[in-house]
Amino acid sequence: MAKKYQVFISSTFDDLKEHRDAVVKAVLQLGHLPVGMEMFNAGDQTQWETIKSYIDSSDYYLVVLAHRYGSIDPGSGLSYTEQEYDYAGEQGIPRLGFVIDKDAPWPANHVEAKAKKKLDAFKSKVGKARVIKFWDTIDKLAYHISLSLSNETAINPRTGWVRATEAASPQVAEELARLSSKNRELNALLEEIQQTSQGISLQEILRNTIWTSEKDESMRFSLERLFLAVCRAQPSPTTGDVSAILNIEKYEREFFYELVDDGLKELHRLALLNRVEIKPKEDAGMGISFARAFAKKVWNLTIKGSEIYAIIQYGPL
Repeated sequence: MAKKYQVFISSTFDDLKEHRDAVVKAVLQLGHLPVGMEMFNAGDQTQWETIKSYIDSSDYYLVVLAHRYGSIDPGSGLSYTEQEYDYAGEQGIPRLGFVIDKDAPWPANHVEAKAKKKLDAFKSKVGKARVIKFWDTIDKLAYHISLSLSNETAINPRTGWVRATEAASPQVAEELARLSSKNRELNALLEEIQQTSQGISLQEILRNTIWTSEKDESMRFSLERLFLAVCRAQPSPTTGDVSAILNIEKYEREFFYELVDDGLKELHRLALLNRVEIKPKEDAGMGISFARAFAKKVWNLTIKGSEIYAIIQYGPL
């Protein structure tokens, strides 16, 4: 989708008429939209709100400086050209500066001696911009404008303008908004899951990421019920001795194994539905080897299995 960028061009007025024309032509040749130069005089205070509105709607800002500082705003003590430069920076608009070379020939009647200190300070400010070029002829200025603006639009693309026929339809825009909202919800859920590895977060993992079959909701629910049944009676995840799960002071042995037995039976049923072979070496609920086999098989059945496998493998099972 081809974009046209609006480019605000700022300079003093009378001394740079021919240079302005060259800048406007260079921007047009790049296929972009120059504004500011011919629409108002930068020293006209009554136009300041209009100037700001054009800067606000622009994608890039160019300033061309020679040997005049320009008309000064009594309120700020700055020239209107410098005010434009500062305002564009405040709005986060990329600024490109083009300053006359100090050794370039220039008509004496276009040199403003009394404001030289302010002009030098302004040039020093512009010199700190990310893009700054020096010119000595109109042709050199036009060349720098074309090259610098082309580079800037390539490495720092902005909103720009597109033809209405190329813009996204309302339906596409609505779908993008819906997907963006869903993405935010999933990112929030992921952050919550990453903060904890047991309890409700496990339930959320299963509810949102386990899909053994997109058409079998009961199978999905069964996986969730299976994990909750096995994990609900366990102590907090630990790398300690597996025998900790048999601590009668915390859990009744029969209750825990009943959960494991039920869980393994359910897992076996789901495995058969998914044609996953399970060949336990021991009876259900009889030891760590089968518990690990159980975890591995569940891992193979799940999209996010590696996370859940880690919870079970390094937890109290």
